[in-house]
Amino acid sequence: MMKLKSKTWDAAARFDSLYQYFSRKYKLNKVMFTFDDLEISLIHISDVDQLLDELIAQGPEAEAVKDEQLPYWADIWPSSIALSNFINDNPHFIHGKQILDLGCGVGLSGILATYLGGMVTINDYQKDALRLSEMNWLLNLKKNPETLLMDWRQPETGNKYDLILASDVVYEKRFFQALIQVFDQSLNDNGKIILSEPNRTIAKEFFSLLKKHKFIFEKFDSQFNFRDKNQNISVYLISRV
Repeated sequence: MMKLKSKTWDAAARFDSLYQYFSRKYKLNKVMFTFDDLEISLIHISDVDQLLDELIAQGPEAEAVKDEQLPYWADIWPSSIALSNFINDNPHFIHGKQILDLGCGVGLSGILATYLGGMVTINDYQKDALRLSEMNWLLNLKKNPETLLMDWRQPETGNKYDLILASDVVYEKRFFQALIQVFDQSLNDNGKIILSEPNRTIAKEFFSLLKKHKFIFEKFDSQFNFRDKNQNISVYLISRV
C-alpha cells in the first residue's frame, strides 16, 4: 500500500529544491527579524551586484536589459521593514483579510501578514523573485504561498483584495499610472493599501496623482536602524474617497 507524502515532507523537499537552485548560482545570507515574540528568518542574495553584472552581460539588445529588469527582489529593503513594523503594530488591518503583497521581494511583509491571520497572495513579474519569496515562506511557514506572476504595466490580477501591501514601489515616474491602475483594478471598494516609501523626491508627484484618482491617505513616520544606518521611512495608509 502506497503511503501519501505529508505536507511537512513536501514543504521540506520544495525548500531544499529552491535552496539548491539559488545556492548553485549565488552566495546566500540569512538574517533574523523579531516582531514582539515572533522571529522570522529571511534568506537573501548576498551580492546583488552579481545579478546586475549578469543582466548587463546579456548585452544592450537583450529584452531584460531593454526593459531594465533590475534585481530589486534579491535584497532586503528598509521600506519592507517599515511596512512590516506598521502591520505588526496594527494587526486589525490584516486579520481575516484577502491580501495582495505587490512586488513581494524576499517575502517579509507577506510572511508576517500570514502570521497575523491574513490570506496572502504574493506578486512579482520576475519568476526568481517569486521563487525566493516562496523559499522564505517554506522556511518560516512550512507552506507554499499563493503566487501571482504579473507585470504592473499589464495588470491582470483577476481578483479583488481587501488590502494591498507595497514597499518601495514608487521609484520611477513611468510606473506611476500603471501602479494606480493596479490599485483601481485589484482593490475592493472598501479596501485599503499600505505603502512604504523612503521619502524620494519623485514620490511627491505620485501622491499628487493618487489624489487626482480619488484616493486619500494618512502618512506615518518610521525610524529605525538597519545595517548600521538610521532609516527614515514613510508609511501611507491609502483608501478610496
